[in-house]
Amino acid sequence: MKTLAITMLLLLVPASSSAAGSSAGMPKPIFSCGIGTKRVSVNLVGTQLVYHYGTQPKEEMSIIGDRQSGNVFWLTQRMAGVEYQLRFKSGAYSYIVYTVEGNAMSGARPAAGLVVMQGTKTISDKRCAKYAEFQPNFDFSSLPEDSPEYSAM
Repeated sequence: MKTLAITMLLLLVPASSSAAGSSAGMPKPIFSCGIGTKRVSVNLVGTQLVYHYGTQPKEEMSIIGDRQSGNVFWLTQRMAGVEYQLRFKSGAYSYIVYTVEGNAMSGARPAAGLVVMQGTKTISDKRCAKYAEFQPNFDFSSLPEDSPEYSAM
């Protein structure tokens, strides 16, 4: 199962990318959660972030981005707790994976999920079945800061 996912991931990374042919090219999980029968995940491959959405047998969407591509952004903001999000842009659509810390004082529970936007309009907002957090194996501050108008909150 893992071998299939890794093989699919490596096929999606172009041979010209900095991840190709290097030992740093092995995928490192950044974020992953189940949403209904689907899975959304982000992996670090070399210096690139790779967004995946779909099921184990069929990936429905993949977006590859890094600082230079101009299609991946990072945002941190405070609501009831701290919210972290990565936004991948493809054409007029944005795919935002997010995690929000809980806050016992306000009664807010931790949450994670996927928001899909067309322009700045939210067209889908799905929560992860279980809370998920971003893994600290990538320097998110190296990405361009996103605009709050693309907030998942």
